[in-house]
Amino acid sequence: MTHLLAPIALSLSLLLASCAWAPHGLEPAAAPAAATQIARRQIAVTAHPLATRAALAMLDQGGTAIDAAIAAQMVLGLVEPQSSGIGGGTLVMHWDAAGRRLSSFDGLAAAPAGVGASLRTDTDGKLLPGEALQRSGRAVGVPGTVAVLAKAHARHGKLAWRDLFAPAIAAAENGFPMPRYLHGILSLPDAAKNHPEFLSLYFGPDGKPHPVGTEIRHPQYARTMSRLANGGPAAFLDAGGAKAIVDAAQRGFRPTTMTEQDLREYRAEERDPVCARFLAYKVCTMAPPSFGGIVVLQVLQMVEARAGGRFDFDDANFAHLYAEAGKLAQADRRHFVGDPGFVNVPVAALVDPAYVAQRARGIDLAHAATDLRPGMPGPVNAALAPDASDPTTTTSQIAIADRAGNALSITTTINLNFGSRLTTDGFVLNNAMTNFSAAPPPGVTIANQMAPRKRPVTAMAPTIVFDKDDLPVVVGGAAGGGPIVDYIASTLIELLANDRSPAEALARGHLSTAVAGKLQLEMGTQAATLAPALATKGHAVQAVPLLSGLGFIKRVQGGWIGAADPRRDGDAMGR
Repeated sequence: MTHLLAPIALSLSLLLASCAWAPHGLEPAAAPAAATQIARRQIAVTAHPLATRAALAMLDQGGTAIDAAIAAQMVLGLVEPQSSGIGGGTLVMHWDAAGRRLSSFDGLAAAPAGVGASLRTDTDGKLLPGEALQRSGRAVGVPGTVAVLAKAHARHGKLAWRDLFAPAIAAAENGFPMPRYLHGILSLPDAAKNHPEFLSLYFGPDGKPHPVGTEIRHPQYARTMSRLANGGPAAFLDAGGAKAIVDAAQRGFRPTTMTEQDLREYRAEERDPVCARFLAYKVCTMAPPSFGGIVVLQVLQMVEARAGGRFDFDDANFAHLYAEAGKLAQADRRHFVGDPGFVNVPVAALVDPAYVAQRARGIDLAHAATDLRPGMPGPVNAALAPDASDPTTTTSQIAIADRAGNALSITTTINLNFGSRLTTDGFVLNNAMTNFSAAPPPGVTIANQMAPRKRPVTAMAPTIVFDKDDLPVVVGGAAGGGPIVDYIASTLIELLANDRSPAEALARGHLSTAVAGKLQLEMGTQAATLAPALATKGHAVQAVPLLSGLGFIKRVQGGWIGAADPRRDGDAMGR
């Protein structure tokens, strides 16, 4: 399930039966399999076997990587609705082999035009309770997934748009087995009470979720997919689609300020990727409003500068270095990163080798720093205050390479599990507005503060790595909230510095500095055994579940190998 077994004929029912569910988020990383076969022509990694098969089916028909990714996303919206779907936001990193051009597209959910100073600031200026707002219509951002996938398809697609929806329509109409990961989320305490709009679909009369493997049919989702297939991307909002989204977002603790005009005026943005060197490679990832790309590139450069050529996560000294680099990068991103349409983010300066080396020199290799402040990467806005928010997402990851040499990494989300918990036309609406910072005090500016039409920051950082010949050698990214940056950076270190296979790299235990003031180690893994040694260096250590959702492919002699995160239901398949 976790790594490429080219061409796979394993039945889904057998696959699911082999994956006993542990309490959500508490599974330790699984051990990698002994061998990984090579996909010689094309490969796809997604968060669910049905989505991976949908992608591979498009590739088999001669489709491009973006064709395959769209088919996969539509299936993920059905079988992994808690993590992503057409009601959310998406980032795309794409390599065009024929044109030798790297491009990236931003389809993050955006704030409606009628928002106030923060999510908690009501329309009358009064402060609202934050917890209740997280699952309300007010938390719904203008979704961007359909818009960004349509933009990328217009540029790089080959198959007809309508053909990309066939796998999702078939699975929704004919049924799919209740996934292990989805079942675990729906088995949490008070799940039936917390998910009233999903009762008829996922729960039995006793209020318990249907068992793993139970056939689930979703005709409403099939109708929406058919509408999109036959009507094109515009059908998402036409024929009452926009009104249905706005009406759904009127429900919950506080109604949305979003209008149909907000939906129709949304535009996916093409953004320049941000790149930096690590060892002999060029690592390219997402620019703001993602802060993830900047953090990943800073961490890689700082670690290289001080590691002395030894990148061993089992060594407490290296883990300490990695953690200190992460804390410095987090301090920078909290201060400087916001939507570049509203904030002048010094992207080039933040990843400049000289600046990052200067930051790295300040790391004490024996003791954890206690007073971490942002650096000064050239002439910057020193009046900005730090963002105290920690974006939390569930999210899903797709990585694909096609037979023409095109490659892409897509990270896609509806934010928290089941987003706003509001649905329309069979899909879930996001709650991305929770990723904005709290309202700043009068006279203070925060890069990530809420504003009309602004996009909140995200840790998502789809990434493509190039060799000395400027050919992609590693493609991937991660789900998993704020720690996404650590999941990606540590995986790249394992893949590039230690020459691990994706299966080996993704199975290792995690450490993360995403929560300010804490060094989190993945409980139940080798990483957690470092806690005493790291505590003696002054780290505030926590052993916690770190439920990542990584997906990576790596070019090797003769083709590609790949793996999906063993903590989830994902799969890698190739030919």
